[in-house]
Amino acid sequence: MKLKNFFRKIGIIICTKEIFEDKVLSIRLYKYFLIGILARLFFMPFFFQRDLLSTYQRAAQTVFEGNFGADFQQLLTHIIHSVYLFLIKPILPAVNELSAILLNQDSWTSWIQFNLSEYVYRVLFLMKMPYLILDIAVMFIIMRLVYDRDPEKRLQVFKYWVLNPLVIFVLYIFARHDIIAIFITLLALMLAKYNKKYWAIILLAVGIAMRFFPIMILPFAIVFLAKKRRDYAVLFSVGIAGLIAIEAFSHLYFGKSVIFSLLNAQHFDYILSAKLDLIIHDRIYLFIVAYGLLLFSFIHKKEKSFMLFLNYCAMTYLLYVATSYFHPQYLLWAVPFLVILFVRKNSLYYYHIAQMALLMFILIYWGDLVTKFLIAPVDIKFALYSVGPIPLIERFYSSVKFVNIIRSAFTAVSLWMIYLIYRDSKNTGLIDSAGLASASAIEKQEHKKG
Repeated sequence: MKLKNFFRKIGIIICTKEIFEDKVLSIRLYKYFLIGILARLFFMPFFFQRDLLSTYQRAAQTVFEGNFGADFQQLLTHIIHSVYLFLIKPILPAVNELSAILLNQDSWTSWIQFNLSEYVYRVLFLMKMPYLILDIAVMFIIMRLVYDRDPEKRLQVFKYWVLNPLVIFVLYIFARHDIIAIFITLLALMLAKYNKKYWAIILLAVGIAMRFFPIMILPFAIVFLAKKRRDYAVLFSVGIAGLIAIEAFSHLYFGKSVIFSLLNAQHFDYILSAKLDLIIHDRIYLFIVAYGLLLFSFIHKKEKSFMLFLNYCAMTYLLYVATSYFHPQYLLWAVPFLVILFVRKNSLYYYHIAQMALLMFILIYWGDLVTKFLIAPVDIKFALYSVGPIPLIERFYSSVKFVNIIRSAFTAVSLWMIYLIYRDSKNTGLIDSAGLASASAIEKQEHKKG
């Protein structure tokens, strides 16, 4: 009996009491989860993009050579991968052979050696395991963010994440580590939902220290959480604390600035890529202008519900990929917010599928590296010697024009999605009126205490 109660409590913690105790809903949850996990497990051993190997090569420098500063620009993410590599070192097959490959400074040679390794499938599976664990955690966090009194809608949110083709592609085929910072960011949002404003911003600062993208929603989080004028200064200070800590550590340990290195890197230039040139040196950056308009719009909303805040987060990340140069994994940042919206506005889901389809053509930007090379562990000869997408397209049309036409269509779809979300957000009294009742009540109690 005690054992039964124990597993019941675990089930309630994992999938909420309402879903766990409803036989129909719980069976559906198990079905979605099983299908999603099987899809993930299928792709984990067989596909990857070169950056995954680079991530673990930097971690190997720390684990096998003691070079702690192998990746000081993404220090927290590097530490996580280094600790994980150290922990799995005893179970890695042919660890001496693998370490030699990972420590090989010739990126092309090491990539070929890795793909030719007898144990490449097992190693790839182990390399992606942290992403799977955090992906599963994210599944159950997202469904708790909203729709507190509607388990059916919560289950739909779960379904839209666990079966999302973009999530599976980015994490298990493209194999990028953004899920780590997304997990931290969603934990911060969970705290924000229940008005734990300082802890929420502290966690968001940790997310910013891991990845650039949480900083895009930091101003919205501050506006949502700040109830008094002094809150703005305090919350902003807490929000940049993570970057200040990383900057101080980088100066003390490495003797150089991590923040200015990031500002001068190409990644920061991406948000400035869309611009209008005026006269001489005068230009207008489109993302900055549109981002400012979104922020002003949110500031002037009289009733700032948690769902409204999430809507603006979705619009922010869609705006980024619509107007800026981006890598495929960056689109993943919009998905946690979009899956919540799909439940209420199903047409957005079909536009998201269109985004995914267009993205597969936009990959041609980077040529073989992110197209046919993804299958190198399965058949390296095919990856190396088969005709790539760019030469094929060039036989009929300019590949640059073709991809840019597709990119323009992607921007059109993304901007239309922003419009649909904004239109849906205008009537804030209808946004999640049932689902956020409990969170709103908690907020009111907290404000009265304050």
